[in-house]
Amino acid sequence: MNQTSESNGRTGWPIVLIAASLLLVLGRDLLDNNRQQAALKLTVARQEEGVAKSRDVAKGFEKMMRDLLQLAQTDTEAQAIVAKYGIAVNAPPAARPK
Repeated sequence: MNQTSESNGRTGWPIVLIAASLLLVLGRDLLDNNRQQAALKLTVARQEEGVAKSRDVAKGFEKMMRDLLQLAQTDTEAQAIVAKYGIAVNAPPAARPK
């Protein structure tokens, strides 16, 4: 009986060591995932700022081109610029049916 209880005690240690190793690996992976998630959120926030700036620039450019087209109705230099670069106003896209 003594031999049986000693062998049972010895066979438990490898399982404990494997479980501890598994916990360490999974814990490290969890920390890495949290860091990556934080970095991803920061990247998305920066991209949203860039998109907002891009929209502002596009709106400013569109306003400038519309002003140029309006000026081209009375000014020959503006007419020459519009003709040279083929500036025109496109029709807005049709609304999509729901």
